Amino acid sequence: MKIKTSVILPAKNEEKIIAKMCLVLLALYDKYILEIIVVDDNSSDKTAFIIDKLRKSHPKIKLIKRNPPSGVGLALRDGLKQVSNKSSHIFTLDADFIQNVVDLEEFFLNINQYDGLIGSRYYKKHSLVNYPLFKRFFNRSFHLLVRLLLGIKNKDLTNNFKLYNKDLFLSLPLTANDFSINAETGLYPILMGKKIGEIPVVWFARSRNM
Repeated sequence: MKIKTSVILPAKNEEKIIAKMCLVLLALYDKYILEIIVVDDNSSDKTAFIIDKLRKSHPKIKLIKRNPPSGVGLALRDGLKQVSNKSSHIFTLDADFIQNVVDLEEFFLNINQYDGLIGSRYYKKHSLVNYPLFKRFFNRSFHLLVRLLLGIKNKDLTNNFKLYNKDLFLSLPLTANDFSINAETGLYPILMGKKIGEIPVVWFARSRNM
């Protein structure tokens, strides 16, 4: 099956990285990417201006400019509404995942074996680079509860690093307005009985030179 992917990038104040992210994605994975949808979530910087200019020379790049209220869940849901009918898959990524772009190849090569793939920060040891301790505590507590209460053994459901079949993604009953939407997109497919695999990825703390 030929993969035609809609990449959705929620972006808020990402003027320093957003152009590089889009261009690197196209440089490495143009054959898999049908479109890149940048959802500008009420940025106060030049994020929208940069993408508006970039899309004139790169027709696969699209821009959605949101009105308040802000929220990554709202941004992601607005992006899903604009996915092309020609897409076979949807890839959601954070706009600052540029150091993870090299990991995408494994997703594209293996997706036909699954209904969806999630980038797992906990699949291998030493995959978290400067990850805040309190975030790790709450993340691991959440997954422990999921394992105990629902019997779900996936190691990382809440990472916004997901490649799913388009019809699956669009069928999810998403309601969250904030980052909890990442838990919804991780949990619902498994509860629906879909085959969801995990690909090891490394999480990098955001830095000035990123």
